[in-house]
Amino acid sequence: MSGIPMHDILIREATPADAAAATTVFETAFAPLRSIYRPTGAALARQAERVQAGTRIVAELDGTIVATVQYDLHADHIHVIGLAVHPEFQRKGIARHLLDWICIQAKNLGQPAVVLDTIRETGNVPLFETLGFRITHEETATWCVSETYPELHDVKLERLA
Repeated sequence: MSGIPMHDILIREATPADAAAATTVFETAFAPLRSIYRPTGAALARQAERVQAGTRIVAELDGTIVATVQYDLHADHIHVIGLAVHPEFQRKGIARHLLDWICIQAKNLGQPAVVLDTIRETGNVPLFETLGFRITHEETATWCVSETYPELHDVKLERLA
């Protein structure tokens, strides 16, 4: 698949009017992963709290929201949460554009790094490595359960801004 030129994608902070479309993109993108891992009730409650605290951005293509991600500002990094690209638009460079946008924000805010977490068993670690992230920590994931794997691994990755 070829990438989508940056000038064709509008990346912006989400507005309240974007909530339904962003939720649909998130749920559609994560649906295939739910057989690999599913957050526990406590993890879902924490995620709901984080939604109120972080900044959500969306990627639009021809006026349609095709991707979304949230980030939180911490003392020494920006933490990326819930990167979701609608399946029809995956593998076209949209995730790269979103992460590059967040890295620019980190640099502008004086943050040295962008950090994200993923479950190793999803196969996403190599994808994030090709986007400039490196593994900084890995541990057994206790915040989620799996129908497929007896144990899951939470991988923390970092990209310098």
